[in-house]
Amino acid sequence: MAAAMRAVNQPQSWWGWHGWDKPEAMSVVQLMQAGTMPPRLAAAFWLALEHGASFIFAADPPGSGKTTVLSALLVFAPPGMTAYFTKGWGETFELPPQNDGYPTYMMVNEMSDHLPVYSWGPYVVRTFELLAEGYSLLTTVHADTIEEVVDQLVDEVGVAREHVAALTFIVPLAVRHHDGQTLRRVLDIGFLRTGDGAIDIGRVATWNERNDTFSILEQADERAAFAERLGITEDLLERELPRRTAFLERLLADGVAAIDAVEQAVAAYDGDA
Repeated sequence: MAAAMRAVNQPQSWWGWHGWDKPEAMSVVQLMQAGTMPPRLAAAFWLALEHGASFIFAADPPGSGKTTVLSALLVFAPPGMTAYFTKGWGETFELPPQNDGYPTYMMVNEMSDHLPVYSWGPYVVRTFELLAEGYSLLTTVHADTIEEVVDQLVDEVGVAREHVAALTFIVPLAVRHHDGQTLRRVLDIGFLRTGDGAIDIGRVATWNERNDTFSILEQADERAAFAERLGITEDLLERELPRRTAFLERLLADGVAAIDAVEQAVAAYDGDA
């Protein structure tokens, strides 16, 4: 976990049943080296986490990298971020009070009914009630698309639509097999809005499987929507997105990939990339 993050309790089975004893943690630079995301996308995640954005990382197959990606991105957690880890069945949600100066995140290792350490049913409903009250959320779900995540939460679990819409981003991951290799990629990034009782989904990043390239906040309206959803100005986004992209590109080019080294580099970032 990122050094800047202050945890008020200990995670239980954060890595699920795949890696209780030997979690395969990776840094965000190692994910970039693997092609899971390019620097510009990592920079967008950085800005989002810095401003308290909530995320669901989704993929149906076990071992697809949901928790690995989520954990790697915690290097971008803002100083003072508070993390509360839920424990699945029997969770009491004794969260610390919110603080206007920094986000308080609910860290849910997985939303499913697969294991008692995961959250489902009324525990997910309560999580989203708290999200609507101003807490932030980081979690994973077994689903392949943004629409499947929304349907699962609303139709299967019974989360109120307006509470689902309080979620900032849903990020499906794609797992593909080519020439004996397994490729893991961020498939797209969707943000949610409500209107006329329905949930509207906008996309600000997509992966092109045919040529293995990404489109990330390329259009002015996408950048405007992204900035609005984060509550930041378009000027800040236009200034910081390229700066942080260049910073991460430099880490990638220099081979600064070890988890501790990446944490130290990000902590020392001063915007002069």
